[in-house]
Amino acid sequence: MSDWTVLRRLLALAWPWRGWMSLSVLVACATVLASVALMGVAGWFIAAMGIAGVTTGMMNYFLPSAGIRFFAIVRTGGRYADRLLSHEATFRLLAGLRLWLFRKLVPLSPGQLQSRRGGDLAGSLQADVDTLQHAYLRLASPVAVALVCGVAVVATVAVLHPPTAVLLAVLLVVAGLAVPALARRAAAAPGADAVASRADLRVAAVDLLQGLADLRAAGAVERHLVVLDGLGDRLAGNQCRAATAGVVAEAAVGLSAGLALWGAALLAAASVAAGLAPALVPALALVALAAFEAIAPLPAAMERWGEVSAAARRIFELADQSPTIVAGPAPSPVPHDASVVFSSVRLRYAPDLPPALDGLDLEIADGDHLAILGPSGAGKSSIARLLLRFWEYEGEIRLGGHDLRRYRPDDLRRMVGVATQDAQLFNGTIRDNLLMAAPDADAAAMDRVLEIVQLAGFVLDLTDGIDTWIGEAGARLSAGQARRLVIARALLRNPRLLILDEPTENLDAATAGRLLASLREETANRTVILITHDPRAASQFTDRIVQMQAGRIVR
Repeated sequence: MSDWTVLRRLLALAWPWRGWMSLSVLVACATVLASVALMGVAGWFIAAMGIAGVTTGMMNYFLPSAGIRFFAIVRTGGRYADRLLSHEATFRLLAGLRLWLFRKLVPLSPGQLQSRRGGDLAGSLQADVDTLQHAYLRLASPVAVALVCGVAVVATVAVLHPPTAVLLAVLLVVAGLAVPALARRAAAAPGADAVASRADLRVAAVDLLQGLADLRAAGAVERHLVVLDGLGDRLAGNQCRAATAGVVAEAAVGLSAGLALWGAALLAAASVAAGLAPALVPALALVALAAFEAIAPLPAAMERWGEVSAAARRIFELADQSPTIVAGPAPSPVPHDASVVFSSVRLRYAPDLPPALDGLDLEIADGDHLAILGPSGAGKSSIARLLLRFWEYEGEIRLGGHDLRRYRPDDLRRMVGVATQDAQLFNGTIRDNLLMAAPDADAAAMDRVLEIVQLAGFVLDLTDGIDTWIGEAGARLSAGQARRLVIARALLRNPRLLILDEPTENLDAATAGRLLASLREETANRTVILITHDPRAASQFTDRIVQMQAGRIVR
């Protein structure tokens, strides 16, 4: 994807907020022009007053002094308003971009996102979108301000003294086009590599935090920290190289501004003999210097372009994927019941991996409670993933008497509830995590599901009760409490088909027994699939047990 394509797509995404952005650019232009006018009028006023004093001439100093006050007030107020409007526009844009990207990700199946690890995927929603703020704050807005103000200042100077206008125009083009272009070229590679380095560092940090207990047990913490240090050094090196290009470019802009100051002064002084008013000499010199205020942000903008374009490409790569799991054009069929039939179902997660399900044949009647036993890797959890249409498969699955592929994914996930081992708890309260499953659930419904999963007493003893904060990924809960909260969340949706994946994991025998008995009573009229490796749990929950091995039912 070319830079022009990236820029065009970014501008298209920003179009809904064009009003805020245009107002911000307008205020920024007024601020810069007021600053230029302040310098010019002040230079002329001081020189004119000096000349009047030497020649004992008379002049009206009220009007220019009022102009100086006016431009000073506009510049000061404009800077504040510019910051306020530009950041408001940027925050609105970033919020809109995150929502747009999230909506693009929702229809994608986990199989399409498996190449992006959790920390990297979250990083695209957070850090990559945050990087795009520079596309407006440090690129689009400064370029627009530089173009408008540069043309306005050169046109005004051309009326007063054309030779100075020509010199100023040439130096503005050099400082505003040539220098930023060279800065962009020098910073493009390290900027893009900085985005990749930041993503790798984020993934490594998440892996360290989430796997700290296992790393400590294996004595691998120090080795992982060395990897983190290397990624950090790589990121810092890329940022340093990009910043160096920006510093050199800013120095070149400063040199151009100095040349404009002295060049304007010399050209204007040489024209005094030809009739140019002497007081205009310092005015033109100071205007030429102040004009570079509009150009000064451009090198930093170009320095950031490498990061912006790399982050945009990562986001567009995600957003441009078409969902592989889609339903037909017709609405979802109305299920006759909650029965499930697998016929010669095959599933392979990757071409180079053995099949997770290899010709699976299984029938589950409506209202039946089925326990599936088997070792890790037997294919038990794959059944839950297919019933949610997370992956494509071969063969046929019928749910409620209809082909599973006929159901729309959203309708299917309302009908099928799953409490998996890897279900995510979010950094919020117990209430927040429950309401994610059923936003309209009332307090009585939440208390009821907590009672079913044997968490009611625990929650009641908490200082803040159901409004207790549970921390990142449920860090303030025990592993068993976290598993039961996931089950409660699944029950709160009141699904017709419920899949419980290792519900008794990390529970003592007494608590596990009470949980299974409570679940069996609650789900008496629902179809339930219990996935476990514990024969005792299977026998407690149901009388029908099947054994899986290598993706098939063996007995």
